[in-house]
Amino acid sequence: MSAEPRKLFEKDWSKVRGSMQGLHGEGKSFGIMRTAKIKTLGNMGASLQHSFRERETPNADPDRTSDNTILVGGDNSKDVLAAWKDRAPEKIRKNAVHGLEYFIGGSPAKIKAMTREEQDTYFRDALGWIENRHGKENVLSAMVHRDETTPHMTVMTIPLDDRGKLNCRSFVGNKKALSDLQTDFAEKVSEKHGLRRGIKGSTARHERVQRVYGATCPVKTLWPSLSASEAPSCAAARKATLTGMHGPQRPPQTRSAASR
Repeated sequence: MSAEPRKLFEKDWSKVRGSMQGLHGEGKSFGIMRTAKIKTLGNMGASLQHSFRERETPNADPDRTSDNTILVGGDNSKDVLAAWKDRAPEKIRKNAVHGLEYFIGGSPAKIKAMTREEQDTYFRDALGWIENRHGKENVLSAMVHRDETTPHMTVMTIPLDDRGKLNCRSFVGNKKALSDLQTDFAEKVSEKHGLRRGIKGSTARHERVQRVYGATCPVKTLWPSLSASEAPSCAAARKATLTGMHGPQRPPQTRSAASR
């Protein structure tokens, strides 16, 4: 890998697009809670493989993998997928969201200034908040990552509603519901640890896709065997990766097909 892409891979995980939300500003201490819909088991497997370092993770230091801590669930992606199958309803809608993944972190300077015990308390409080929302039995995996630039936690859930149906909308709903979710997390978790709520209405987004595949066009990374005429545009590829966080199983519509 050339020097420039490597720099992009190693950029702090808290880089955001749009409003920078003050994450790196002096005296700014924000809590970060992000959700991502996992639409297929393939997407879930890819996300879990990243979490368990079963696939190449350029932004992570392999010498520090042992510093990662599993709080809930098995110690590999297959065990977590098996746990999902044990909880999943017999009948599943074709367009059902299969998982809801949470990313918990905070402003890098603040998180790094915490002691290990303070970090662990923050992550465990956040995990408790997620368990209260979904039911402890529906939290399939939770892991604190310390092998990247800034400690953070990822949590995989199966979004079952009170009827036992896959119903992601009941948890994240529309934009207002997402905003209310951010406020609830801040009031019940992050503010108790000195981490403020982010700016309401901000267009900022966590760039986890960029951390995994780089900030440049992801086409060559995801589908290296495609020729230039077969490959999708960079914009289409980025949109596809955002759908499942870690890339779709197939490339999106190619340029040649789209132009017909």
